[in-house]
Amino acid sequence: MNKRLFRILPVMLITAALMLCLAVSASAAEKSISLQKTEFTQNEDILVTAVGEGNDWVGLYLRGETPGQSACIFWYYVAQDADPGDAVDIRETRTNGQTEYEEIPPGEYTMWLLLDDGYEPFDSVDFTVIATLELDKYSYKEGDDILVTANGTGKDWVGLYLKDEVPGGGVSSIYWYYVAEGHTPLEPVSIKGETHNADRDDVADLPGGEYTMFLLANDGYEVIDSIDFKITGEKKAEEPPKAEEPAPAAEEQDPDPVEEPSADPEPEQAPAEAPADAQETPANDGVTKPEEKKSGCGSFLGGTLAVLVTVLGAAWISRRRS
Repeated sequence: MNKRLFRILPVMLITAALMLCLAVSASAAEKSISLQKTEFTQNEDILVTAVGEGNDWVGLYLRGETPGQSACIFWYYVAQDADPGDAVDIRETRTNGQTEYEEIPPGEYTMWLLLDDGYEPFDSVDFTVIATLELDKYSYKEGDDILVTANGTGKDWVGLYLKDEVPGGGVSSIYWYYVAEGHTPLEPVSIKGETHNADRDDVADLPGGEYTMFLLANDGYEVIDSIDFKITGEKKAEEPPKAEEPAPAAEEQDPDPVEEPSADPEPEQAPAEAPADAQETPANDGVTKPEEKKSGCGSFLGGTLAVLVTVLGAAWISRRRS
């Protein structure tokens, strides 16, 4: 009997070890994490399906962050806060105090399955959240363009209302358009260039006040997303007209250079005197005139007579001697 037991015991131990290994392998193989897709729109439910045991847990992180070095955004125990294999909306699980990410804004994220209440990763899934409704800003001046970016399919539509007005509550939208008809999803659209309801002519110019932009589902009034914004009464400043530039002044030409006089200028020649018989003696009109310079006519006649007398006298004396 003892010999038989000694023969059987090693076989039993080997069999038990193999069964244990198979059990561990089966348990490890059952653990998993998955998402129904890898791209979600903002405010859409993000359903995660995880399988684990004990204190295995799921944590949501920004993509690129390492569990244990950064705080997760949402988390839950796979086998305690839910039944393993159930689809869980991660936004309804435990938060870790990162309030700026609690709405899971557009961005890139990673869902981790971590083992036994620690940071040993078993598996992970990357996903992206894209915007459903965005404005280029949240405060405008009267006259500004209001650019809206929406994501949707089919008959999803964007409607502009005064704040506190309820879509489908008996009041029409001021402006509206279909996201995927006549436009491309995520295309920036100027809302004032879209369809206007005639019964809202009193606010067609979008005066100063508070408004809400809605993204609504499938040609109905189910709200997918909404954004509040305001318009101030201060109108957009108009650009002043450009002043005309004065014409450039004509360039002054440099004067021609003046030739410098020679070092020893020649004396000016006195003008020739007019002949004596060309001068007219003005009549004396009884007015006393300043003394004028006399001409040399009298002196010339006197000299001529003296020469003539001298010649005649010399001829007479010559005849007397002969």
